[in-house]
Amino acid sequence: MDKPTMLYASPFPPKKSGISDYSVQLVKALSEHFDITLYTDNYFIEEDSLKDFPALRHGYDEIDFDSFEYKVYNIGNQPGFHWYIYEAAIKHPGMVILHDFVLYYLFVGYYQRRSELYSNLYTKTDIDSFLEVKRAVKKHGANLLEQSNLAQILTLNNELIASGNKIMVHSDYSRKKVLDTGLVSEDSVRKINHLALIDESVVSIDKDTLFTKYNVPKDAFIVTSFGYIAETKLNREVCETIKDIAFEAENPPKICYVMVGDGEYTDDELKDGLVIKTGYTDINEFDSFIKYSDLVVNLRYPSMGETSGAMIRILQMGKTCITNEGGWFSEIPDECVVKIKLDDLKNNLKDTIRELMSDEEKRSTIGQLSSDYVKKEYAPEVIAGKISKFLEN
Repeated sequence: MDKPTMLYASPFPPKKSGISDYSVQLVKALSEHFDITLYTDNYFIEEDSLKDFPALRHGYDEIDFDSFEYKVYNIGNQPGFHWYIYEAAIKHPGMVILHDFVLYYLFVGYYQRRSELYSNLYTKTDIDSFLEVKRAVKKHGANLLEQSNLAQILTLNNELIASGNKIMVHSDYSRKKVLDTGLVSEDSVRKINHLALIDESVVSIDKDTLFTKYNVPKDAFIVTSFGYIAETKLNREVCETIKDIAFEAENPPKICYVMVGDGEYTDDELKDGLVIKTGYTDINEFDSFIKYSDLVVNLRYPSMGETSGAMIRILQMGKTCITNEGGWFSEIPDECVVKIKLDDLKNNLKDTIRELMSDEEKRSTIGQLSSDYVKKEYAPEVIAGKISKFLEN
């Protein structure tokens, strides 16, 4: 019996995106239910496990959207990766996988490249939002992509939410936020978990080789963070806390903080052998750093309704992770992570790191519970089955 056809739109490798990694795994799982054609920007997909899937390139291939029984659009808040998907989702509704509730950067980037930004801000936002933009332009200049203060208060997602697509989100937090807009009915929005991202193809790099490459001390307690380094990840506060621990007057421990990711936000905090930034790594190095971590810190404030693919990998590999309440992080069971309050963050973080450094048994217990949780709730075949039912209903 023929499977129904699906057009699946997403960034894919070589695009450096957590959604790229997510889609590699999800497409393979969905292929048990659908005959899938991939839809990308104008580049060739570099992923061996997807080589047998037909692919259409935006701007190069003619695409008959109506010929597909189902259309799935991955939407994130990065205009360079998602602008053409945003356009297709608006014009040819299907189902949106909404990875970020806030779409400020995507909306601004998409309409800015079309020289239609201010007219669309006026017609597709409320008057208060439009006036907020006018004030920001007057004070900070015309490039709205550089104004993170606006990204924290303007979601700019109404056009997409009201476009007639079914909407899939990864958290109850995002589902409530979508429904609170009043633009969609309850039965058109479904919370379906993210999925486990590490499969049998993972390649572990030898620890000595990896640590030598990035000048990571092999005899230190390794604290890590993963993903893009930014103010919202609170990386600077972690850097300062690690330095406080390392330079304590009595019995300072040998500790090292490794930020596995790119971004210049904390470059002034780097210190050989103590605070290290790897820059962008390939997925095998990324996963290997998780494997060799003694403790992970993954903080986020404010939340923009996103789900962290890095966090899924951390939990799946059974690593103890310090995080905070807020957004999707609040929905992770308390026994699977260590949640700290953001009030008096550095002192809370310092006390928590020191406690976990001295309690290997506690770290092991938390890690096992987190691994079991992901195995049960995020199995790709389970997620693919739930998506199939949502699409077909």
